[in-house]
Amino acid sequence: MKQLILFGLTMMVIGLGCKTKMDGLTEVKTPFSGSKYEGNKRWVRAVASGESQNLETSKDKAMLLAKQRLASSFQTEIKNLTENYKGERQVDESIGDFNERFQSLTREVMSQLLVEVQTIDEKVFMNKQNNYVTWVALEARKKTIYKKLKEQAKLRNSLSEKDKAVIEKMIDQAIEELGDTD
Repeated sequence: MKQLILFGLTMMVIGLGCKTKMDGLTEVKTPFSGSKYEGNKRWVRAVASGESQNLETSKDKAMLLAKQRLASSFQTEIKNLTENYKGERQVDESIGDFNERFQSLTREVMSQLLVEVQTIDEKVFMNKQNNYVTWVALEARKKTIYKKLKEQAKLRNSLSEKDKAVIEKMIDQAIEELGDTD
């Protein structure tokens, strides 16, 4: 019986302790949450918001931040791809140079491709301070980005034929793993 009372008191204290930590906090529901707005095997997706007294500026801020997030997400994918390649390849002195050239190529392609992203959704709100708050959700198809990367690699004079062949093989493998047959 004493154990039951002690258990009950302990649960009350824990419950009250958790509640007091949450006092003064209000959960904020943001637009564009859920799997439709999350990246997956085929798509890179990003959600962002921008706030300004000017409607167009709030939209521009949201678009810029969302595009930065898309680029960052895909850069992470490319980094994983090159790390996997490094693990498979015999370690030699040229591996560092290869990684630098490949990362440079990736940055160049990403800056070109960010124009080709699609807007999934956009919502504009006005807050209590009479500022516009724009939310945008963007997506880019991974297969398209990989193909563009492959095209640019073929045109890049700073890459050796060996590097071009390696990049093509890595990208072909990455595209195959996407399972994106459209």
